[in-house]
Amino acid sequence: MRNDLQLRFFGLRRATRRAAALFAVLLMGTGITVAQQLSVSGRVTGAEGGGEIAGATVVVKGDNTRGTTTDSQGAYTLEVKSGNDILVFSFIGYKTVEIPVNNRTTVNASLSEDATEMDEVVVVGYGTQKKQFLVGSVSSVSNKELLKAPMTNVSNMMTGKLPGVTSIQRSGQPGSDQASILVRGSSTFNDSSPLCLVDGVERMINTVNPNDIASISILKDAATSAIYGVRGANGVILITTKSGSEGATQISYDGSVTFSTNTALPEFLNAQDYIGWHNKAREMDGLAPVWTDEVIAKMKADGTYGETDWVDLLFKNYGFTHQHNISATGGNDRIKHYTSVGLMNQDGIVPNTSYKRFNIRSNIDAKIARNLSFSMNVSGFRENKNAPGYPITNQYDFNPIMQAFYALPIIAPTYKGLPQGYMNGSYTQQPVAAVEQSGYIRDTRWQFEGNAKLEYDFGSIEALQGLKAGVFVAYDYSNSTNRNFNRSFNLMSFSSSTFESTQVTASGINLLSSFSKSASWGDSFTVRPTITYEREFGGKHNVSALFLYEQKKGYSDTMTGRKNGYYADYPVDLSLGSTWEGIDVPVSGSFSDTGIASFAGRISYAYDRKYLAEFTFRADGSYKFAPHNRWGFFPSVALGWVVSEENFFKKALPKVDFLKLRASYGELGADDTSAWLYMQSYSTTAPSFSYIVGGTGHTAYYTSNYVYDNLTWSRTHSFNVGFDLSVWEGKLGVEFDWFYKLTDHILEQVAGSYAPSLGGNVPSYMNSGKMDNRGFELVLKHNNHFSSGWRYSLTGSLSWARNKVLAKHISDDHPMYRAILGQPIGSVYGFKATGLFQTEEQIANAPTAPSGEKRLGDLMYADINGDGKIDSSKDFVKIGRSYTPEMNFSLNMEVAYKNLYLTALWQGAALCSYQLSAAYNSGTFDNTMYTRPFYSSGNAPYYLVEGAWREDNRDAEYPRLSTVANGNNAWPSSWWVKNGAYLRLKNLQIGYTLPQHLLNKTGIERVNIYIAGTNLLTFSAFKYVDPEMPSVNNGYYPQQRTYSIGVNLSF
Repeated sequence: MRNDLQLRFFGLRRATRRAAALFAVLLMGTGITVAQQLSVSGRVTGAEGGGEIAGATVVVKGDNTRGTTTDSQGAYTLEVKSGNDILVFSFIGYKTVEIPVNNRTTVNASLSEDATEMDEVVVVGYGTQKKQFLVGSVSSVSNKELLKAPMTNVSNMMTGKLPGVTSIQRSGQPGSDQASILVRGSSTFNDSSPLCLVDGVERMINTVNPNDIASISILKDAATSAIYGVRGANGVILITTKSGSEGATQISYDGSVTFSTNTALPEFLNAQDYIGWHNKAREMDGLAPVWTDEVIAKMKADGTYGETDWVDLLFKNYGFTHQHNISATGGNDRIKHYTSVGLMNQDGIVPNTSYKRFNIRSNIDAKIARNLSFSMNVSGFRENKNAPGYPITNQYDFNPIMQAFYALPIIAPTYKGLPQGYMNGSYTQQPVAAVEQSGYIRDTRWQFEGNAKLEYDFGSIEALQGLKAGVFVAYDYSNSTNRNFNRSFNLMSFSSSTFESTQVTASGINLLSSFSKSASWGDSFTVRPTITYEREFGGKHNVSALFLYEQKKGYSDTMTGRKNGYYADYPVDLSLGSTWEGIDVPVSGSFSDTGIASFAGRISYAYDRKYLAEFTFRADGSYKFAPHNRWGFFPSVALGWVVSEENFFKKALPKVDFLKLRASYGELGADDTSAWLYMQSYSTTAPSFSYIVGGTGHTAYYTSNYVYDNLTWSRTHSFNVGFDLSVWEGKLGVEFDWFYKLTDHILEQVAGSYAPSLGGNVPSYMNSGKMDNRGFELVLKHNNHFSSGWRYSLTGSLSWARNKVLAKHISDDHPMYRAILGQPIGSVYGFKATGLFQTEEQIANAPTAPSGEKRLGDLMYADINGDGKIDSSKDFVKIGRSYTPEMNFSLNMEVAYKNLYLTALWQGAALCSYQLSAAYNSGTFDNTMYTRPFYSSGNAPYYLVEGAWREDNRDAEYPRLSTVANGNNAWPSSWWVKNGAYLRLKNLQIGYTLPQHLLNKTGIERVNIYIAGTNLLTFSAFKYVDPEMPSVNNGYYPQQRTYSIGVNLSF
């Protein structure tokens, strides 16, 4: 044993030495200089008490090979050859400053704002543009804004920081807690998610290491997203990762630890209150109480009784996450590098739920010849997600959190050495055993992502100055496995009819235990030859152009095996199972090929820096359509006018620094259909015979599908007008956009619209849908600073987007007052509740109930068509808004005094609804734990029983207190629709940067320490659940409130 440990130790030491040697070789390969004659450090700030300036350039005058950029706190370190050198400090929007070193080791710089400088570069489709010449609608956020509080994925970091973006987080489960994202709402019945690109390639954004991100841009209108054609109709998210910078290598460490708790959960009855309220409900039902003193005494004598808080027993005190990132950046005028390694380990608040991700990245930019440049970005990640064998998914019968809600508080958690639960009809609910003994779900994925660009600059030829030609290639490879072990286990099941606890096997799991294993792999290849041109003529004519061809091919392959019969928890694999009994398909597999080819271009013109015009186009070819519909052409045109450059405007309004008006129109498309529908497919009766000829059986072949040779692209016609304004030397900024989008030829299902006499050979899909979408975005920015060292900034945003269905297939007998046409997609429909029955006379005169019975305290509904009965096919009306918010708003605040700072982000949503009770995924209408006390013979939340209708509480908020299910109260109705508006303190961070003089002899350039939190406060209409919870559930993994402490170090 000792020899084995020694071998492992020496092996680890050798591996460590090799890794260190390899890292040193990589650093030396990038031209890093280890030692110089004089090391100078300092901080770059804005004049007159302005804050630190991140990203400022610091170079030695006359020697551009020696330079660096400031970090997020404005700090820098630079090696100089002589104490007589002069440092040049510059940054976009500020005046350049030169400061002699004079043999000093600390040189600080203060830069004055240059309000007329509008050459800031913005990332757009396939390139960048100067902000002054930008005529489209783009929102962007920097790395500094993105990382103001530690989070585990990028989509949650984007929340509230990008106007026009709607993000909704449905779950807090590790590895599944990302937000769904929409850009300017929904414009189609089908998938409305935006195109997400990382370094120009379509990739997952939530696996990107947030520390590697330089900026995120959101392309919102046709002028910016039409160049992506078929993929840009729902907006485009561009993530650009960091590049290296000139100067000595700077090494940074960012680390944090985070504790998390649930944002909101209803409080459930304790043992004594459950007994009292349940017996009271039975009394109102005219039934004898179940939990009498005699029954409780028997349970105590047997040992089955216990006062158990199942929710508290299931959830841990807190979840714990730690994140670490180490990066190195530097270089010279010929080669620049950025390298990073990141680790994120998230342990959930529910046992056996966790997520772990490891990222590595290396970005290199090099000039390999006079006019030839080469860049390469290589990254990879591995992620592991763990969950119990009973998945924590919405509406799953054995969801452990749902079991915690159901479980009775008068049952002891163990009995006779086994977990004890409560039999609520078919299943025994025992949440702790459900997470600890049901097995596991383990998902593992690792992925390689690489892209490279080779570009030649023709600038050495006078006639071709500004012309560049390049080729971009990308290759991604992904491999993933899913291991799902459902472990059979025993538990004691307590029955309320016999008051005995008997041993049973856990429900929903094969008695012999079962195991499934899926293995998937896939890759994609992109090639993109590109020609770009940018040149200024005569000092007034600025012309830029981009032309490219893009081809992408993808392949994926999956195989799944299943087996039963496992008698040990480890090892578990397919070869170790003993039987396939009960498995219909023990092995299955699938594969897919995808591809697209495109031509695209953009031509921009600016005259005298004030009259702007831009034309973009893209032609996409999709394999999904028949040859005559295969190609789609998607153009856009945009115009802009920089009014502030006009002489008359400068004289009339000298306080206005910048004002630009812009407008755009374009067409976008989508090929949101299955592939090969335009081809005839055939099926066979084999191995059965269909007919016999000459005594020999023969199989038959027959057509099995309708041939869709006329399906085509859906098209979105997009209009946008807006303006950008800056006044009072940049102290106040305003951005405004109004948009309108009309989408037609939307693919939709039309099954059931044809008579059965046609034999079924009729289309199930048609390009017949139509809807529009309109809205606005408003951003207000204000910042100020004082000579005393105080500074602050405020950024507020308000966005609104509302869609409307203009054409959609509906059944012929659909009443007009239930019309979907003219209403936003996702609107909630149900009965209009008019109150609770208070008298027998009301019951006698009321229409027939839709189901169940009518009792005092039950729901009353409006008879919309007046036929004397409540019928879902005739009396459903619109009762609520879509679950997706129409309005989003945020306020980002920052205040600082010298090295101490505080930032806060308030974020919210409005004009939305969610339902506590409605249709389940199965189509069944029923109550939930939130709307019926003692649902499924389980426990009940306090608010539901205390607010229920009783003789002493007629002005009740909820229907009659009862233990009997009544179908009348289970229908979707306005009674169960809640206002989904909310306001959150999304992020809060307080930090302090240690003074530079304390670090001069430590070898550390900068130390920043901070504490932060997310989801710290939430204000909503229904306080018992999180406003972003999924509609219609009986328990889900709640969103998390987090508390973090972190440190940023630079060397």
